[in-house]
Amino acid sequence: MKEPFFSIVTTAYNKEKYIKQCISSIINQTCGDFELIIADDCSSDNTLNIIENFSDKRIKIIKMPQNIGVSHLRNKGLKCANGKYILFADTDDMLENTLLERAKTELLKCQSDILFFPYKYYIEEKNLLKRNNSRRALKILRKFKKPFSVEEAGKELFNVNYEVWNKVFKREFLIGNEIFFKEDLSFSEDFVFYCDVLNKAKSASYLNKAGYYYRFFAQKKFEKEKVIEQFKKAFAYARIPVETKWGKEFYDKKICSILNYWIVKLNYDKDLCRFAEEICAKGSTLHPKSKCKKIFYKLYYKIKNAL
Repeated sequence: MKEPFFSIVTTAYNKEKYIKQCISSIINQTCGDFELIIADDCSSDNTLNIIENFSDKRIKIIKMPQNIGVSHLRNKGLKCANGKYILFADTDDMLENTLLERAKTELLKCQSDILFFPYKYYIEEKNLLKRNNSRRALKILRKFKKPFSVEEAGKELFNVNYEVWNKVFKREFLIGNEIFFKEDLSFSEDFVFYCDVLNKAKSASYLNKAGYYYRFFAQKKFEKEKVIEQFKKAFAYARIPVETKWGKEFYDKKICSILNYWIVKLNYDKDLCRFAEEICAKGSTLHPKSKCKKIFYKLYYKIKNAL
């Protein structure tokens, strides 16, 4: 049987409200050369029934008898994938209907290890697609002629968002370099994965048009204790690949930048601020009285979340 050009790996846990829309956006792509691997994490709602109602032969379902978490599920999907290239999608998001066609055209030309593409926010309450800061990311990527060397781009690629869902990865590259998700992470797992990718990737390219619609939840809540605990693990994992290639000073600045963003996102939580001050250079972290930085990050957060 001919291997598909793409394997799309998505994980599901109690997503009955959104899973049908996600799957439909994938199976109705203008390029049909793919397999869709859906790993269900022992959902207790109607998610699995909705998945099984799709009769498309390109859909493969992995059923877990107990909840194991997103990183485990993505690794299981990656290990059973047959496609030449891998995409990761979240089951509450959607793909733009020509994404795979445009990605295949570009990848046949460049054969790169990683392909970037812009994304938009989907604001469900307003049924609205909103541009994020993709223009800034594209401006960075357009400095380089396609395909370009990751070594040449270097630190610039850390100014592009690190989430895995708006990128395509060559499967041979991931498997050959044993790049998988850290299974003890359920938060910031994408950041560590992206650091490993940039440490090993040789070539990259990009698309100009948005290919992914990220569903924005205005009321999404985070447990601060879990956030801090997961940050500690994620930063420990990321330290080796980042410091090895770009040095300790760059690693420290990147970690501080991530923490400052989350300090604003969690409304200057005291525990998170204290944690950031412990690991970042003195004077580099945000606090409520740092008016200039506070204004900048609030503006950034407002734009990023399309409010």
